[in-house]
This record gives sequence, structure tokens and C-alpha cells, in this order.
Amino acid sequence: MNPKRILRFCYINIPLSIVFLTVILNGCATRHFSLRNMTDVSRYFNKDKNTVWDAVTQALAGIPIETTDMELGLLKTQWVKGWLAKKTTGFLTEGEWQGRYRLFIQVTGVEDKTYVSIKAQTEEKAPGGSRAYRWNRVVSDGTIEQDFLKRIESILDAT
Repeated sequence: MNPKRILRFCYINIPLSIVFLTVILNGCATRHFSLRNMTDVSRYFNKDKNTVWDAVTQALAGIPIETTDMELGLLKTQWVKGWLAKKTTGFLTEGEWQGRYRLFIQVTGVEDKTYVSIKAQTEEKAPGGSRAYRWNRVVSDGTIEQDFLKRIESILDAT
């Protein structure tokens, strides 16, 4: 074989292979907690971080917490399950869809204010058929996050 031909092959094909593999592998990568399909609702509060953190934990009363890290300001709840009032299978088949959500909350102290970011990961499950065996991720409409933020606001207003 011709050495120039081998060298030209290496200079062209190896970098192209690296670029191709990088694009393919990065397309399959996801972030920690799989934050895709999540709505972010946030607000600044004129309170210190510890006061806001306490209000967040009070607002979570009754919701099981999976992960909490006060130093980083991160909190993740377990799944909260229920029935979807807006979605049924129809008049004849009478079935209600199940829904569930979990919250990802970040509390960050910024100068003399505290920033709170709330994301809800929502999923739904059909009442029957093959879809009844798996949860399907849906984009949150923001009402869960807004309701939770209002709870935090009312707790902070009372203090």
C-alpha cells in the first residue's frame, strides 16, 4: 500500500468517525433527574434562604420527600398519585386515567433575596389496554407548580 494513501485515509476518516460518534452518543444523553418535559415556575422572595427553606418544607406537609440537600438547596419529592378529572376513556367504556407528579425544588440565596425554582414531572396512565401498564410522560401545564408556589407565599406572608 501507498504510505501517502494510508496517511490521507487516517487524516480524513478518523476525525469524521469521532465527530459522527460524538453526535450519536450525545443525542442519547439526558440530564440528571431526566428533566425533559418539565415546566419551570420560579420567583424571588425578600427573605433569607433558611426562612424560605423552612416555608418550602412546611408547604410539602403530607408529600413524601425523596431527596433533600439544604446546602445545595435541592429537594425532590416522591411520586404523588391521583386520578385525572379532565381525562376519561369515554361514555361507554367508563374509565379514569391515573396521574402522578413529583416536584423538583431549588432554593438559592442571591444577595439579600432567595430564588425558588419549582419543576413538576408529570405522568399519566390509561385505565385499560396495553397503555394501562406504563406511565407516559406529559408536559406539565404549570398549575401544580403555581399552586405550590402560592402555598410557599402564604406561609412566608404569615411569618
